[in-house]
Amino acid sequence: MSSEQVIACHHCDLLMAPPQVKEGECALCPRCNHKITRLHHSNINQLFSFAITGLILLFLTTQFSLMTFNLGGNVSQIDLWQSAINMYFDDYKVLAVLVLFFIFVLPALILLLIVLFIGSVKTGIGCWAQTSMLRLIFVMMPWAMVEVFLVGILVSLVKLVTIAQMDLGWSFWAYAVFCFCYAKVLSLVDRYQFWHWIDEAHR
Repeated sequence: MSSEQVIACHHCDLLMAPPQVKEGECALCPRCNHKITRLHHSNINQLFSFAITGLILLFLTTQFSLMTFNLGGNVSQIDLWQSAINMYFDDYKVLAVLVLFFIFVLPALILLLIVLFIGSVKTGIGCWAQTSMLRLIFVMMPWAMVEVFLVGILVSLVKLVTIAQMDLGWSFWAYAVFCFCYAKVLSLVDRYQFWHWIDEAHR
């Protein structure tokens, strides 16, 4: 990068020269100590792998039941789609759309854009869209509620297990592992490194 370029701390907006870090080193903001970047050359491959894995797991959550209830001999199953559909037909239409969007559609779009972005950086195809994809990723990331949904399920289990026999389906375990992959993706997302990859790809 040019020596005349500056970057801003995402936490306190302090302008500074791009940090020069070695492999494994972490650059911190001199004002607020917020992490600016951590250099790992393997980040791009790890990020790609976890994003792909996350997309596969998210797809698997739609193919199986989330959990099975047995209350007095009456057995019923619920899946990811049904949880939103039930709310929709119970006159919670807006809530149903928001839940489905924030726990499924938005995380899927974020992971898909990350995969497309890394693929573009590696192959040089679609370089014109890299900046737009990156900005869209950063705008959407704070709005995904993956972990909130998982915590909500666990809280519900604690309450329902006292009144009914419950069995967790494959969809629950797939979503739980997906949450881990998604959290790992978020931990690997580094704004400075992303823009640096674009800069390197355009040289």
